[in-house]
Amino acid sequence: MRPIIYSILIAEPGSLLKSAIKVLHLLGIILGLGAATVLDLVIVKFLVSGKIKADQIAIVKFVTGIVSAGLAVLWLSGILYLVHYAAFDPAKLWNQKVWAKIAIVGVLTINGYFIHHTVMPLLEKQIGRSLFAGLSRKQVAMMLVFGTVSATSWYVPLILGAMPHFNFIVPAPRLLVAYAIILGIAIAATHGMVGALRRNGGAPEAQLQPATARS
Repeated sequence: MRPIIYSILIAEPGSLLKSAIKVLHLLGIILGLGAATVLDLVIVKFLVSGKIKADQIAIVKFVTGIVSAGLAVLWLSGILYLVHYAAFDPAKLWNQKVWAKIAIVGVLTINGYFIHHTVMPLLEKQIGRSLFAGLSRKQVAMMLVFGTVSATSWYVPLILGAMPHFNFIVPAPRLLVAYAIILGIAIAATHGMVGALRRNGGAPEAQLQPATARS
């Protein structure tokens, strides 16, 4: 058995390395996408269930940490993919889909930074109140945009990975334009849904304050 395993390792090191990187990459997507989906469900619960509790915020913080871990794994696997391509299959560095996925992960990273530094502090201040109570329209819009970008963007790398027929055919700018359109539609739909909930009384909250009401 040992000679066989050794022979495989020697014969196809590039293939085995790529398989290991793929497993790592899938792990990152599973962590990030799964946690982001759970986070979306928690936010929906905030919208319809009334006051935010401290233990709910603790759950949000924990799940957000898992999302960050998934993002870190994605960056690690992405860098390893580039190193692997450079060493074993340089032609794949010209695959535009690869660079589009890297750009989208970059968007997720920037969006995650703003979620940690702007959205999370706002959520903590809302403990004991409904989700949007006392917030300015600008703050509400910011929360909705960052949340929607996260929820949508985690699915895009998964979808692109499942579309090998895009390889070397569809240029990165075209993929990113399609991604931007999807984001725009998702953001508009989220604002529409929240607006409908408020009009129908489905989101128990105090009236929103003007953008200038808070410093």
